[in-house]
Amino acid sequence: MTGRVEFEAAAARRRLQGITKVVLVGSGKGGVGKTLVSCGLALAMAHHGYRTGLFDLDVHGASVPSYLRLRPPLKSTERGLEPKKVGGVEVMSTALFTGDKPVPLKGGKKRSLVNSLFAQTNWGRLDFLVVDLPPGTGDEVLAAFALFGSKAELVLVTTPSKAAIGVVSRLRELADSERVPVRGVVVNMAYLEQGRKTVYPFGRPDADGVEKYLRAPVMIEVPLDPGVASERLSALLDKDVELSRSFRRLAGLFRV
Repeated sequence: MTGRVEFEAAAARRRLQGITKVVLVGSGKGGVGKTLVSCGLALAMAHHGYRTGLFDLDVHGASVPSYLRLRPPLKSTERGLEPKKVGGVEVMSTALFTGDKPVPLKGGKKRSLVNSLFAQTNWGRLDFLVVDLPPGTGDEVLAAFALFGSKAELVLVTTPSKAAIGVVSRLRELADSERVPVRGVVVNMAYLEQGRKTVYPFGRPDADGVEKYLRAPVMIEVPLDPGVASERLSALLDKDVELSRSFRRLAGLFRV
């Protein structure tokens, strides 16, 4: 097993040579819209003209394909597994193999899956790879930190809720211990526009408080948009709505 893991890790590092920067998107918890931010950021980066990939590392609850309306199967060529492409973004997820079936893996097998799936994917050359981390601070997150750490920075996602911010702080601590730099914080579901009225579903955001607690700057506040539930995200982000403008402003903060 050790030899196989080392082989997979070496193959993954070779793939990584073709990628300029990696943006890890995480929260340490579920329910804050981390996957929405991952997808929105990747699509907006492609809109800015960057060669962009999106890697879904949520082994047990992958939802990137649901947001982007992608389904199996995947194609395999001599260059490896070919990612699905939507909105100019190369997308890979375990759910593109398994569909809606459960993935009963644990421990070292999950770490192996991260390295193996990344290594087998034909990413080509990318300016940015956005990685959607799973909830928690377990094996997949540690595997991502180990694999991408040299090229990665972490974007933390939270809602304005104090309870959510408290849980997200655990991922901040893990990133510090693993020496993964934290780029900043995205406050998601920060507000909702209802006509001329602005509603704050989780309370009015306190940017100063968030920055102090998570020890990172607030990069942007993203609105809650009911259209996410009914529209393909790539189509929604093509519209001139506040959600798409927010993600384009966020993507504009990154440079290669």
